[in-house]
Amino acid sequence: MSDKYEFRADRAKNRLYIRLNGFFRGSDVDPAMAELKAVLAELKPGFDTVTDLSKFVPGAPGATAALTRGGEMIKNKGRRNGVRITGGLMTGLMQFQRLLRGVFDEDKTRYAKSMQEAEAMLDSWTEEP
Repeated sequence: MSDKYEFRADRAKNRLYIRLNGFFRGSDVDPAMAELKAVLAELKPGFDTVTDLSKFVPGAPGATAALTRGGEMIKNKGRRNGVRITGGLMTGLMQFQRLLRGVFDEDKTRYAKSMQEAEAMLDSWTEEP
């Protein structure tokens, strides 16, 4: 685990928890991708994600491509729905949205102010018929 990122799987809920913290540099990319890949192996397709961006700051150019690559890894593994915890740092959220716009369907993404709110959203999320 790093102070810049954390990936955790809850196998019982089939959820991926992501925490991004601070400013990503190019040197953070390879270890983060390796950890994400290992944690994704613990989940079944159809998993949900909670991404905590409350302390995320836009990253260096070399690191921004990794966010897209990580999003693609998550999508290809079979992500269903996702909730992003925004906190108050809108610049980080805006970069995250811009980079992942073509990866995830915005209809399958919601926004929360806290972990508790994110969990409640996923627990009550019903799929459209």
